[in-house]
This record gives sequence, C-alpha cells and structure tokens, in this order.
Amino acid sequence: MPSDSGILRFAGVAWRAGRGLFVVSATTIVLSAAAPVGAVVGIGQVVAGVVRGESARAVVWAVVAAGCLLVQWLAAALQRAAATALGERVDAVLQHDLMRAVSAPSGVRHLEDPATAQLVEVGRDTLRADWARPGRLASTIGGLATGRVVLVASGIILGGFRWWLGAGLLVAGVWAAYEDKVASRTEAGHHYGATESARRMRYFNDLGTTPPAAKEIRLFGLPEYVAARHGETWTQTMERVLSRPGRRPLVATAALGVVVLAGIVLVVREASAGRLSAGATATYVQTFLIALAGIQQSSWTGLQTELALATLRRYDEALKAVATAPAGRGTGPATALPARAIAFHNVSFAYPASDHEVLRNLDLVIPAGESLAIVGANGAGKTSLVKLVCGLYEPTRGTITVDDADLADLDLEDWRRRLAVVFQQPLRLPMSAYDNVRFGRADGVPDAAVERAGATDVIDALPNGWDTILSTEFDGGVELSGGEWQRLGLARALYAVQQGASVLILDEPAAHLDARSEAELYRRFLELTSGLSTILISHRFSTVRQASSIVVLDEGRVIEQGSHEELLELDGSYARMFRLQAARFGEPA
Repeated sequence: MPSDSGILRFAGVAWRAGRGLFVVSATTIVLSAAAPVGAVVGIGQVVAGVVRGESARAVVWAVVAAGCLLVQWLAAALQRAAATALGERVDAVLQHDLMRAVSAPSGVRHLEDPATAQLVEVGRDTLRADWARPGRLASTIGGLATGRVVLVASGIILGGFRWWLGAGLLVAGVWAAYEDKVASRTEAGHHYGATESARRMRYFNDLGTTPPAAKEIRLFGLPEYVAARHGETWTQTMERVLSRPGRRPLVATAALGVVVLAGIVLVVREASAGRLSAGATATYVQTFLIALAGIQQSSWTGLQTELALATLRRYDEALKAVATAPAGRGTGPATALPARAIAFHNVSFAYPASDHEVLRNLDLVIPAGESLAIVGANGAGKTSLVKLVCGLYEPTRGTITVDDADLADLDLEDWRRRLAVVFQQPLRLPMSAYDNVRFGRADGVPDAAVERAGATDVIDALPNGWDTILSTEFDGGVELSGGEWQRLGLARALYAVQQGASVLILDEPAAHLDARSEAELYRRFLELTSGLSTILISHRFSTVRQASSIVVLDEGRVIEQGSHEELLELDGSYARMFRLQAARFGEPA
C-alpha cells in the first residue's frame, strides 16, 4: 500500500470535503471486497449440494451466491459514483485552500520568488491534469483496498486446504504488490521529473494553436518549426517517463504465477484422487482466480495512486512555501488618508532572488491633494515605486509613511480601498463590461465614471451593451482593442474614486493612444480628479508637464524635482529629455 501519511492526509481532506460520501465510499469498498469471497463460497456449496443430490441446499446457496454477485455489482456501481463525486469535492477543497494560501500574504513578493512560484505552479497545474489529480485517490485507493482484502481472504480460505499454500499465496501476492508499488512510484517520479519538458510541450502547443502568437508564427514562416519543437519535446519527455521494467518485478510476478499454478494443480490432483470434494475443489480453484483478479486490480490502480499521492505531496510543499511568506498586515485604520503626504524615507528595494536594488536610498514626498509625475529611463524604478505605495512589496530598507504613520502598520485592505490604480496593462476579465468596471467595488453604478473616462462609445458599440462578455472564448463575447481596454481601466479607476478612493495612480495606462490623445486624456483626468493625490508615470513629456510637480528618477534615486518650467530652467536631465522628444515629434512626416 502507499505511504500511510499520504493516505491519512487524503482521508482528512476527503472527510472535510464530504462526510456522507466518505462513509458511502468506505462502506462500498468493504462490500466490494467481501461480496466476491462470499460468492466463491456460495458457488462451492452449490456444487457440493448438486453432487450430493441435496437440491434444496443447492438452491439456497445459489441464491446466496447470486445475492453476493448482485451486491458486488451494486456496490461497485455505487462506489464509482461516490468516489467520483468525492474526488471532485476533494480537488475543489484543495484548489480553494491553495487560492486562499496564495492570496493570504498581502504582497506579491512570494509569487515572484522562483522557488515558490514553481511550487505554486505545480500545485495549480497538476490539479488540472486528470491523470494526477489528488481526487483520483477516492477511486484508486478503493481499488487497492479491495484487491488487498480479497488477497487476504483468499489466503485464509486456501489455508483451510493447506496452510502453507495460503501462506505462500499471501507472501507471493504481497511481494508482487510491493514490487508493483516500487515500480509505480519510480514511474510517478519519472512523470514529475519530466514536468519542465511537459510545460515546454504545452507552451509549443499553445504557441501553434492559440491567437496571441498566430500572426507572428505565420508571418515568420514558423508553423513547421513550432510543430517540430513540440514533437522533439514530446520525444524527450517520453524518454524520461518510459523506462524498462526492472528484474525484481518480473521475478515477483513469476513467483506468484508459480504459486497459483502449483496450487491449482495440487487441488485438481487431490480431487482426482478422491481426497477433495467437488464443492471444495470448486471453492479453492475460484479462490485462486479471485486472488489473481484482486492483485491485477491493485496493479491497474497502483500507478494512478502513486501519481495522485505525488501530486498531493508537491501540493503540500507549495502550501508550506507560501505559508512562509510574511502576512504583512497592520491594524491601523487608513480612513481619510492621506491628509498631508505620502513620504519615502531612505527607501531601498530589490526584487526577490535579486541583489540589484531598483530603488536606493530614495527620499521623496508626495503631497496630498496634488499631482506628481515621475519620469526616467526604463529600469529607473518608476513602477517599483508604485508597487511599494500599493503595499505589494515591502522596502528592503527604509520606511514609507502616510501622514507620519508607517505603511507597514496600516491595515492594507483599508489602505488599498483608498487607492485607484491603472497599470500599463489593464486587468482584462473574461466577464461582462459591467463587471469589468465595477470589479472589486460592486456597490454602485459606474455610468458616470465611464462617461468621465471617455469610454461611453466603447460600451455603446458592444452588441449587448453592459452585458457583453469581453472575451471571444465565450458565446456572444467580443474582444476589445488595447486602447478600449485602457479606457475601461481608466473608467474602473474613476469608479473607484467615485466610491471613495483618494489616491489615483496612473502607470502609463494610455500607452496605446497617440501623444496628442494621451495629453488630452490626462488633462481631463487631472481636471476630474482635482484635489486627489495623483501619481502619474509616462514617457511623454506633453503629458507629465501638466502635473503640479515632476520627479526625475535615475538608478533608483531622485536626481531632479520641480515644475515643468523649473526643470527646463535647471537645464538638467529633464530638459535634455524634453528637448529630444520635442524635436522628434516636431520633425516633418
């Protein structure tokens, strides 16, 4: 049998997932194992009654044997149904537990840590693979248990004929089952050892069959290349998964075969010599057959059991890895914040598994109620600064305060309700347009926010208006352009402001618009959000010049700060970047 710890772990989850189904499954396992043994005994008695001319006794035992067979059939059918339902519930419970564990830490550092991310991916993806889902244990353990109970009962029955024959069958059967378990566990290890190549195989399959890369694949003439790489990866995966059977399983199987054949020959010889009745002969011969059937049933489910147990073990590793991530939740209220300023005090920050600090000894004050634009080259730390403000990461060194309160001491859920954030790639939900705008704040009407964001024409153009699903993966759904998604993202931010957010963060959310349209959009935004604390990130100086103050970041530090006019007069980095961009846009077409 598989390891006790894995079985007990599964039993605990199964009991939590459905106690009634658990009891039904356990009961039907016992009945499925006992019924064939009862049928064998009954048929033996039927033969004995017929030979002795005791027809009434033969009929009674025939009814008993038929009843046992009927119980076996009904129990097997009920066990399959209960095990399937219980398995689905087990997988659902495990998926919910993983989702809760992954979302429990207030930040996202643990999701970008390579080791944790890999484990979470294993926990997530293997739950989707039918051949390795932990829920399959509800069926496979039942098959294993039934086979082992039948083997033990067969050994006891044959022990009544020759004690050493019963013991020999048990020893040979247990040995064959053990070698099968070892081989199955090794095979499961090969499967999981090929996880990386399997992921690459899925990647090439998606690359060749899904829309995102379809244009480039065809334009560069790569369909055959992608198909070939998929085939090569599959071959490499199979080489790792498939292996030759060892010698020990073959020897164990041969030993079992010798015991069974020798036992049947002995039974037949004893019956031929008149030393064994017809009823006993029928019973013992059938016992050998059901013992083999039980061992075969265990063998069929052994690999599936080991794969599912391996998934469960790796799933638990993922939970433990996520559990080590700091919760980072303070308790201080964030209502009405910020009233004065958000401030960075000597803040340094590096991403997980990296020694490179994207922010270094940063000091910055963002006054409440004013707009601050942040500019700088790619990698200067602009988006990282925004992530720290949102509490998605904690500073490596230094502190961030909101009205002199350490951000780490604030209730982050309360603080995030004060934020309206639009990132460069807006969230694209395969849900209705209505839900896309109201997502996370479903207690108001978003029409005004959509109008203020200039997205009314986007909604009006949808075939079912607000109720249109924004994904072509669903019937009646549509796909939006990048600019349309950005307008909905901006509408979501304005809706959050409408619902009480007081800090607006715009991280290049209008990158799909041309420079003139972006400048006009931000002009409207700054007018509509006057009085809010606004952080604006953009590469276009026609946009950032509208902010109350502009900060220039370079290698994670503030090197210049002031209004557009003040920075031009300073004639530093900002002025040089502005003149270069102005000259480029001023060139004739």
